[in-house]
Amino acid sequence: MYYTVIKLRRGRTVKKKKKSLPQLNKSSVFKVLVFVAIIILVEVAAGLFIFSQFSSKIYKQEFAGYSQKSESLATKIYGAHAADIDGLLGNGALIESIAEECGSSAAFDYYIIFSEAQGGSIIDGGELELSGSLKDIGVSYGAAGTVEIGGKTYIFSSSRLGDSAFRIGGLTDFNERQKIIDNLLGNTVAVLIASGIIITAAFVAGAYFLGNREKSDRFKYKVTIDKTGKILHSNSAFKHEFATTVKIDEPEKLDKIAFNLVSLNGNYGDRLVAMRINSQPNRSVVYAADIVNADAFIQSEENVAKFDSDGKSTASLSKVFDSFISKGKRTLLGIMFISSLEQIKTLFGKQMAVDIQRVILKKAHEKFTYAYELDFGYIGVVYPDGKKLDILMADLEDIHRYVNSPLKMEDNLFTLDIKSGFAMCDASMSPLNFEHAYKAAEAARQRAVDTKIAEYIVYHESQRKLYEKYFITFDIKQMLAEGAFEMEYQPQYNIKEERIEGFEALFRVKKSWNVNVDTFSFITYAERTGAMVQLGDFIFDSGMQFAKKLEGKNVSVSLNVSPVQLMQAGFTENFLKIYKKYNLKPGSVCVEITESFLMTNFNETLKKLDILTSHGINVHLDDFGTEYSSLLYIKKLPISTIKIDKEFVKDVLISKESQAIVKFITNIAKLLNRTTICEGVETTQEFDMLNYLGCDTIQGWIIGKSMKPEAALEIVNTFDYKRVAAAKNGK
Repeated sequence: MYYTVIKLRRGRTVKKKKKSLPQLNKSSVFKVLVFVAIIILVEVAAGLFIFSQFSSKIYKQEFAGYSQKSESLATKIYGAHAADIDGLLGNGALIESIAEECGSSAAFDYYIIFSEAQGGSIIDGGELELSGSLKDIGVSYGAAGTVEIGGKTYIFSSSRLGDSAFRIGGLTDFNERQKIIDNLLGNTVAVLIASGIIITAAFVAGAYFLGNREKSDRFKYKVTIDKTGKILHSNSAFKHEFATTVKIDEPEKLDKIAFNLVSLNGNYGDRLVAMRINSQPNRSVVYAADIVNADAFIQSEENVAKFDSDGKSTASLSKVFDSFISKGKRTLLGIMFISSLEQIKTLFGKQMAVDIQRVILKKAHEKFTYAYELDFGYIGVVYPDGKKLDILMADLEDIHRYVNSPLKMEDNLFTLDIKSGFAMCDASMSPLNFEHAYKAAEAARQRAVDTKIAEYIVYHESQRKLYEKYFITFDIKQMLAEGAFEMEYQPQYNIKEERIEGFEALFRVKKSWNVNVDTFSFITYAERTGAMVQLGDFIFDSGMQFAKKLEGKNVSVSLNVSPVQLMQAGFTENFLKIYKKYNLKPGSVCVEITESFLMTNFNETLKKLDILTSHGINVHLDDFGTEYSSLLYIKKLPISTIKIDKEFVKDVLISKESQAIVKFITNIAKLLNRTTICEGVETTQEFDMLNYLGCDTIQGWIIGKSMKPEAALEIVNTFDYKRVAAAKNGK
């Protein structure tokens, strides 16, 4: 969305960004074009149908009339010469007599007497002097029809002379009649197409008008001002909210085609509103709305408002926050995340998810007043200091429960699972700006997620030590340059072949760097900050270098690929570049993808995996069974191995459900010529149970923890499971 931001306070312009605002958004334009295309196709199809149907009907009527004429003529002639008809061939007098009778008839312009033998052998060609056979001149005497003779079109029809083998045929010039019929049909179709064009034009004009009208209707306030900005007229809503406002300062600085963000003096203090101005010679009509509605309006256009490093649109939220902080008082900033929204989108469609987020936005706005959509699933809130803030904080638990309460839509009851973080921003916060406050609110939200108990947490600067790990930032590029990372490898044991058949490559930050976050959090940070591509290159290069050392041992290396990496435009090319650098043989390397990622990126993933497998790279499907497992993944994706998540392994000895699930997956895999790897196996009892249930490969501490490359190379040659099992069982 292209917009202008102009913040006016007591007649002073603070900031301006100018671009253009399209009249119709992309969705509206697309709908109009689709409708126009449908109208055109329907008109063309209808025209062709009418032309073919009516044309065929009219010609059939014409042919039927001439068939009756030829039949009447044949009956008349046969009645006069019945006794002599069989001797017609070679009887010149009889032929001449018949020709005279035909000439006296007004039924046809020209006549032909012919026999049915030899394709309609002509006995007398009449005034057209036709000879040979009807077949030679392209005439079929089985039914009435048109024929081209000498550059002219004639209707031809014939009938048999009694029971004889002879026929009398008539020809009538059809050129003028044909033109009349075709012109009539052509004019009918032209009128139909013209009416379609008129309807289409009217619809486009109406859509354009309604599109603009719809935009105007989105705004709550309507104000008419003169050249100086003096308010001449306003609607009741504006009068109620801005009773003391009599003028809009510097109206000439309002962009005439774009979106304006303006601060006005409301009944309860300064209020940010969104304005769109319709300029006229002596006066202008201004449409305005509260900033929460304007934010939704901005995002509904093309969603290209200001983005921060996390990809969230925070322009409006930061504007309101800065306005409140500038007064030198406390301000509450919050981030709410609807964690179940992505699953709702997958199961019920995007529109349902969007509608749910709008309802949550409305509920948040009802309680916090200032609420904004930040991104899909994310809502930002901000609340200024005052007596109401203390009341809100005291009721925050009830408020959050209200916003997070189950939602019924279209006879479906949705559990939302909203996790939120709030930051109390006051003089103790350093630095006291939107960027730090936003990070603090996000840190509180992340802590709420990590606790798995609290639905929300409130951050205060006095508790900063509790949130240190959420504020940590890393210069991953510099860490790569200084060798801060390494790879470890966890072995995978083939039960049937009794050998180490592969390793999963696991990323690690060297302990000497004292990074106070776990590996998953570090990877998540890399993905969020755009450093995952560079980090991925290190992981792929190290893993393939290790795979090269294993060459000839029939052992593969599995490399985890994150969604961020896989969706990069040049992922496959870059991956194959490293693969070819080490000249690896087919089967040396596998890529692991997670099941949950496939739900929204299936087709794109399929294309890229097909390219990799065509170069001899195997594909493992990780975490199968933990999300919305679909056998479609196994059927369509070029998967060689299914990894059964440790959630089904940890209680496989006591849970019949886990046993049944493992058995089902292993059976399906075998039927489809796939193999299985069970993760998280720690005991010999689990090993034996999984072997009994049909698992092909075991990965877990019973085989070995992740280890340095040197130890991994050694274990390939020295590992003996029977000896390990005996030691574990005290034998």
